[in-house]
Amino acid sequence: MARQRRAGFFFVLPALVYFSLVFLVPLVESVVGSFYRTVPGGESRFVGLRLYAKVLDDPTFWQAVANTVSLLGLSVPTTVVLALAVALGLHRLASLRWRSVWTAMYFLPFSVSLVAAALIWQWMYDPIYGFLNHLLGQVGLPAQKWLQSLEQVRPSLALVNVWARLGFDTIIFLAALQAIPTEYYEAASIDGAGPARALRHVTLPLLNPQIVMVTMLELIFNFKVFDTVYATTQGGPAGASQTVIMLLYDTAFKYFRLGDASVMAVFVFATLLLVTLVQWRLFRRRIEY
Repeated sequence: MARQRRAGFFFVLPALVYFSLVFLVPLVESVVGSFYRTVPGGESRFVGLRLYAKVLDDPTFWQAVANTVSLLGLSVPTTVVLALAVALGLHRLASLRWRSVWTAMYFLPFSVSLVAAALIWQWMYDPIYGFLNHLLGQVGLPAQKWLQSLEQVRPSLALVNVWARLGFDTIIFLAALQAIPTEYYEAASIDGAGPARALRHVTLPLLNPQIVMVTMLELIFNFKVFDTVYATTQGGPAGASQTVIMLLYDTAFKYFRLGDASVMAVFVFATLLLVTLVQWRLFRRRIEY
């Protein structure tokens, strides 16, 4: 047993080293850096919690948080519900060949670079030459400003995120559906349950672990979204689409306020950790039949 444990430890050691160097070391440096301010001359000076007070009192920071939460609220429920609906539809396909073809088509956007996808959608959203406004014109509807509108920019960006993430979540749900034993559905049918009741009382409860996991992944992805926003709007118009991560990037690499950026990084980490733990605690259920 001791030999097997040592072998297992050496197998996971490369992953532990990689995780430590890529995630843990930057996290510790961010926490330490949030207590220091760079003064003229490049010297770092310990300022305690002053940077936390400064950032948390900044209305620009809280506007970025509000934009992020708004974008998250538009993207996450839509992605999870659509992915589950698509997975249920694909699972009902009798032909394994066509199921594989449609699954590959849905997964294809996930394999595309987010920057490339954002640039394509930026062209589609163009108010003059864009494909979407061309379609609206064909049916007699007025052209929309999309990314140039204060009200439409976040829903437009949310649509890009849904398009990019739908295939990945669909694959997870489809794999979970295929792992559910058919005996459960046969027993439900004998008890007189129709498709709707079987979905409610058999499928969804058994998919609870995957629904919780996919929701957490989407929360983390959308809270940290940067590529699509930076490539399309760069936070505009008038800061309506500036997210926390984009503000962090601008603060660190445009204005060189590394201490302020470290505070934002700590805030993002703490928020995601808290939301993940709460969601895992409240919505995870053990289902046994």
